[in-house]
Amino acid sequence: MRFYGLGGTVLALSLALGTHVVAAVAADEPKATDLIFEHKHLAKVEAGKVIDYKFNRTVTDPQILGQAFSDDITLKVVAEKEEGKKDLDLQIYTGDRARDLQKLEKFSINPVFAVYFSQAVSTFNQLAGGQVNYLQRSFSDGWLKAKVEPLKVDYNGKKIDCYRISMTPYVGDKYESKMQGWEGAKFEVIVSEEVPGEIVDLLATYHNRYPPAKLKLTERITLSGVTGLENPQ
Repeated sequence: MRFYGLGGTVLALSLALGTHVVAAVAADEPKATDLIFEHKHLAKVEAGKVIDYKFNRTVTDPQILGQAFSDDITLKVVAEKEEGKKDLDLQIYTGDRARDLQKLEKFSINPVFAVYFSQAVSTFNQLAGGQVNYLQRSFSDGWLKAKVEPLKVDYNGKKIDCYRISMTPYVGDKYESKMQGWEGAKFEVIVSEEVPGEIVDLLATYHNRYPPAKLKLTERITLSGVTGLENPQ
């Protein structure tokens, strides 16, 4: 699966998962790849529905890691198509940060996943260096061995059933020693069929293991109405 043209400077990220690779995953259900790549996340979302997300970036040292900020990401279902697919308007950020409005046709997977995936690889590349194509592939392959666990989350005042999917794709990488201490970056996705678009929370946490600074950066996309999520350690 490939996502293109999502938001200007955000990298277009290939998430092609070969069937021979997917077949190697254990038969336990649910699989991370099923929850993220096989679901029709938008099938139950009616035309005219606007889904709001909050983006938050936090840093321990703005001089080294850049400024923290919060902004909005908005996904609007413009029209319903065959087989549960939708035409969409995706607006990433507002005001001076706003990127060009993305008009997407016949999507069944929530494109906010692509925003998160692309931003995650871009941020890791800026911190750790390395070849973008290699980092993309390692990131994509990481979902094949990701941990999946059930949990409850507060959404609009009630508890809903979710799955948390987590991975550390660069730990143990053959180029780990060249990643300048950032190889422990952790990526977490929370999904639920009980929310529009199925995305509850998308979190990327970057820790640098070298003292004394102990640099840390987090980037998070959270569905409006979701509360009580744990802060990353």
